[in-house]
Amino acid sequence: METKIMMLIAVVFPLVLDRPLYKIGIQKLKALGMNRFNYDGEPVLTAGGLILVCTSAITGIVLIGLLLLRGAKSELLLNGLLFLTGMITMAFWGWRDDRASDRDAKGFRGHFGVFWRERRMTSGMWKLIGGTSTAFCLSFTLSNSLGAGIVSFGLLALSPNIVNLFDLRPARAIKVFWCLTVLAGAFGIWTLGASAAMANWIFLIPVFMASMLMFPHDAGGKTMLGDTGSNALGFAVGFSFVSGTSIYVQASMLVLFLCLQVAAEFCSFSRAIEQVAWLRRLDQWGRVTEAENKKNQTGSSGLV
Repeated sequence: METKIMMLIAVVFPLVLDRPLYKIGIQKLKALGMNRFNYDGEPVLTAGGLILVCTSAITGIVLIGLLLLRGAKSELLLNGLLFLTGMITMAFWGWRDDRASDRDAKGFRGHFGVFWRERRMTSGMWKLIGGTSTAFCLSFTLSNSLGAGIVSFGLLALSPNIVNLFDLRPARAIKVFWCLTVLAGAFGIWTLGASAAMANWIFLIPVFMASMLMFPHDAGGKTMLGDTGSNALGFAVGFSFVSGTSIYVQASMLVLFLCLQVAAEFCSFSRAIEQVAWLRRLDQWGRVTEAENKKNQTGSSGLV
């Protein structure tokens, strides 16, 4: 019964918080001048993931408070605290990057290239150092052996950047987040059992709900997740594997993430998606078409 109540709170709280936080968040982003041009050259607000992070964090704090009142297991509380700490910290480094003006350098090679040639730290390099440090501090707390700690560190360090790599088209990063977390849940139930896997999802459900509420705004081209949101979602992906699956699944996902990271330095994921029919359809699902976007901007009369 207690687990059902916690799950209900994890679902309902984001629904209650969504509208007021979205309204406040959009006003703050506009005031801060968080306007960027998207892939199609259209102006859009970035760092909309800040709303998602706030919704998830507030719900997570409420859940931790209730668990403390009910005298829950210390392991579950520790996982919740580590999850919230990691997600908020990763979002902070993403927010710092979203606010920065030096956005010419792309990828690991670009950031390291600027540092080598100009002896200058880009915002992306600071994000890399901060995210890696955060992953290092959390990974060995979550793991009980050196080998497991290394795998956890790799997953937590890479997963924010993996989701960020796909944040190049409306709602693509959210879809990748959904696919990976569902995969983590399926592997968790298969390897650890339903009760153990679902216990770890108490703090992930609010993030999943917040991403669903953010989806129409992202897919509609109204806001972008930015590094703030994609880093937070990426960390949630890594955490879902580290806390809810076996070491063999974690190691396999780490290899996959490493391959994706290396591939991203040499090829375009957008181009690859366009060349595969079912991936292209999945990528375009829910997205506002160019004609609809122009209609929304110019009014129902269609006059430019």
